[in-house]
Amino acid sequence: MTTAAQKAINDNCARRRLSRLISTNFTWRDLVATLTYRDGSLPANRKEARKLMRAFLRKLREVRRRRGVDLRYIYVTEDKHGEGRLHHHLILNATGEDVEELRSLWSYGDIVDVQYVGKHDFDGWAVYLSKEAGDRPNGAQMWTPSRNLKKPIVKYEYVPSDTTLTPPPGALPLDRKEGGGLYGSFCYIRYRLRDNGGGGGFPMYLDN
Repeated sequence: MTTAAQKAINDNCARRRLSRLISTNFTWRDLVATLTYRDGSLPANRKEARKLMRAFLRKLREVRRRRGVDLRYIYVTEDKHGEGRLHHHLILNATGEDVEELRSLWSYGDIVDVQYVGKHDFDGWAVYLSKEAGDRPNGAQMWTPSRNLKKPIVKYEYVPSDTTLTPPPGALPLDRKEGGGLYGSFCYIRYRLRDNGGGGGFPMYLDN
């Protein structure tokens, strides 16, 4: 296997981990913010941009601490697409007082775009947040999470070969694939449980 092929496999596995991490820690009501820089505040490189982002997150965490709420987040730093300007995408838990708070604390730019996580599925956000994965510097993380995120629990289970795989009642089917080869056949399904008011499932997609 070539180095490029192995990297593609590794990146796909990383996207699946990111999707699980998002779905474990965020709901469709949480937020995705895009943080950009005005010309006079544009950092010289990614290292400087990440330093400014960490400073912003410290301020946001402190403001929330004073309100008695926590801060959970995942962010990425990008600079390869569009005009090639450094910017950040930030998924964070919503508290009801977020949009103006984010805009007031982000002192490096004049525009902070905010939308609901429910605008897309978790897989869609994982792909979006990793779209520059192939161009990131050697050794750079694909994303940066807060330390208080819950770890996804992955369970594996063997079933008899004559079992018909079906999603549970009320679940949202995402993907199904069947195939076979010289040594046997396989089938897998992917689904998401619908939101009951407190989980990360999707009862709907939001337009805003």
